Amino acid sequence: MPGLNIGIDLGTSTVTAFVEGKGIVLSEATAITYDTFHNEIVAIGNTAMDMLEKAPDSLVPVKPIKSGVISDFSATAEILSTIVEKVCKNQIFRPNVIVNAPSCVTSPDRKAIVEACCAGGAGKVSVIAEPVLSALGIGLSIEHPHGVMVIDLGAGTTDIAVITMGTVAYATSLKVAGDDMDKSIRQYIRREKDIDIGLHSAKKIKHTVGCAYRRSEEIEMSVTGKDHLSGMPKVFSISSNEVYEALKDHIRAILNGIQDVLEQTPPELYSDICNEGITLTGGLSKLPGLDKVLTKKLGIKVTRAADPEHSAAKGAGYVLKNMKALEDHGYSFRAKEYTE
Repeated sequence: MPGLNIGIDLGTSTVTAFVEGKGIVLSEATAITYDTFHNEIVAIGNTAMDMLEKAPDSLVPVKPIKSGVISDFSATAEILSTIVEKVCKNQIFRPNVIVNAPSCVTSPDRKAIVEACCAGGAGKVSVIAEPVLSALGIGLSIEHPHGVMVIDLGAGTTDIAVITMGTVAYATSLKVAGDDMDKSIRQYIRREKDIDIGLHSAKKIKHTVGCAYRRSEEIEMSVTGKDHLSGMPKVFSISSNEVYEALKDHIRAILNGIQDVLEQTPPELYSDICNEGITLTGGLSKLPGLDKVLTKKLGIKVTRAADPEHSAAKGAGYVLKNMKALEDHGYSFRAKEYTE
């Protein structure tokens, strides 16, 4: 096929582009900011994300991907158009794009992804389940009749999948992920301390003192928020165990989701998973102690990928080098007029 081949990891919080022969060339926030007064776009990507919760009323920051699904088509197309323009520059032909989707994506949502990519400048598009791309990106062999389990923990969804012979055999997609944890931290601080904080602060708390278990030796950090009653600035401390209290229901939901998929898995594939272990990918997999907690609860070794945030993008890069394998497993390229 003529044209540049690009792999795009279209995530709830970040969009990453992989170019054949070059590797990962850019990573931007999945965000766009509109000037409603002048009816124009003022920022896309990281700059737009920096405006979230800080922009005046005339500027409206938008995150167009909700729980791994396109909620704002035009905004998504604008972001993809910017990515394609930066990557392709003066290329004559429209690029061929491999893009990820949640493992349990519906046909209408899959079609929306194809149409958004084409509206953003792609010629033809192949939509592949995120756990499949992540598995390929971390070097797992998935083309043989052998079961592997990959759990992709992102900002909008947690994809839990058993993969064999190049396809997803059993999977579920949980609407429990990093963004939900940020919101729960905000709610906990509001409920327990009568202090309001923004999502940026909640995310920083999660990254700094967040943990998937109750620490024997607590760590703390200082945060500036707004007293809910007086409206005045207030500096307060929050400990790792307090953050755990805010996150523990989400961790339990992820554990239950994994157990549900394992219960559906046939004995032979289950045996493969027990022998090979489970691999975590995605940004949320970096939550301290999550792999150890899951190992203890499941009785199966759980490890985190070396570069979890870029696993899907690297998997797209693998597929770009192995187009024949892509088509052998039914992941054909489709144009805008694609229908199911």
